[in-house]
Amino acid sequence: MASHPGQIPAGGRDKISVVVHTGGRGGQTVSKRFRVFTDDPKQPNVELVVTGKVEGFVEIEPPRLSFIGKAGETMRQEVRITPNPKYPFTIKEAKAATDQNLRLDLKPLGKKAKDGYLLTVTVIKTNAGTFAEYIQLYTDSKEKPTIGISVHGRLMTPASESDGNTQ
Repeated sequence: MASHPGQIPAGGRDKISVVVHTGGRGGQTVSKRFRVFTDDPKQPNVELVVTGKVEGFVEIEPPRLSFIGKAGETMRQEVRITPNPKYPFTIKEAKAATDQNLRLDLKPLGKKAKDGYLLTVTVIKTNAGTFAEYIQLYTDSKEKPTIGISVHGRLMTPASESDGNTQ
């Protein structure tokens, strides 16, 4: 989104404001192109490009989780959550969208919030099938009160149940 002061006289100067929405782009380089129109018949418009690196609020590794395995077997993954030192926050709670598929265990990695957190995610769904979950991390940050982590899973029927063999 760009805003401008209106018409600028030939040889004159003014400012053009550009807003680039960077939500979900932490750590990435983004570019925004916009066009300035002129009354010059030789150059009726000029394309301007704004490029910059978006500073990340938090580092989440891995950024999303995927579970594939047999129904009934224990599946667990750990997620490291490290706040950017410029934007410190404390995680007050970690909660899955439903309580049917995942168990969450959140522990601080040190004595201070800047040291980060370790979130252990365990699949508690026992029947075969696919699932999609969303973990919400509730923080004390005014800038980002919630942080989300996507989780997908596919649980297959164990071979002894699906092929009719009983042993």
